[in-house]
Amino acid sequence: MQTLNVNDAGFSYIFKCVGYYGEGTLYLLLYLFVIIFIAVKGEKRERLIFLPQAVTGLLTVFNPVFPVVLNRFFDVNKEYYRFFWMFPVITAVSFAAVNIVFRFSKNMVRGTVISLILLCIFGTAGSFIYENGYSGNTNIYQMPGELLQVCDIIHKDSDEQFPKVMAEYDYNMQIRQYDASILLACDREQYIDAITNGVDSEAIRAEENYENRLLAVVGRGVRMDEEAFKKALEETDTEYLVVTRDSDIADYLEEIGLIPVGHTANRSVYRYELKEHEDFELADYTGVWEMQRLFK
Repeated sequence: MQTLNVNDAGFSYIFKCVGYYGEGTLYLLLYLFVIIFIAVKGEKRERLIFLPQAVTGLLTVFNPVFPVVLNRFFDVNKEYYRFFWMFPVITAVSFAAVNIVFRFSKNMVRGTVISLILLCIFGTAGSFIYENGYSGNTNIYQMPGELLQVCDIIHKDSDEQFPKVMAEYDYNMQIRQYDASILLACDREQYIDAITNGVDSEAIRAEENYENRLLAVVGRGVRMDEEAFKKALEETDTEYLVVTRDSDIADYLEEIGLIPVGHTANRSVYRYELKEHEDFELADYTGVWEMQRLFK
């Protein structure tokens, strides 16, 4: 959803956003049916609990005009889907299912049949997480095994305690969760903004933001002038790049002289020899901790 753009999608943005959010499931549609059921058959208390929020959502969050208008005042592209979290989809669907079973089951047989029908509806409306087979975790960190290999390659090759890396989007997001000792040339918001809105030629040339050049090459696959790209590496103190093996960008990095230092099944790690390296040091809060300990 963070790759969608309101300016490009227009009034269809909300429908595309819902499609991404649902990931092929129909639970948002079930939620709509539940709201209709409560509006028609629900008791007064049930209507007071569920209907105001749903009606407000239909007029705002799920209104195709709302994100277009809101985007004129705030950049909603990366955050809009979070509005969906406000709606008690699972709670409402579960409540309606229990309500239906107890309200329309006159005996055990009928109750069992209704329960089975509802279970079938819930099963077919969702997606089975292991539909393509069960794949056990390769490590205790719940991270792709190749990511750990990439981090090991970087640490074994680097003499620095905190090497700085520029990686493709998925690895850039995962490295920061797994290994905090690896510094990232571009933070999460910069990367998402580059993927969502692109990096135009003016942003690439901007001297004050060399990260845009790294995002253009590694994040969007743009080949640029060798000297301009290497200057960005120098200015951002970026020593390692992680890209997909056998990709055009991997070829480009080798063409401009970066050194391959390791490969995994699907990724390659390249090193750029910095002319000047700026040492990174963690802030020392020992004095603060000692003062806090004394005043306890």
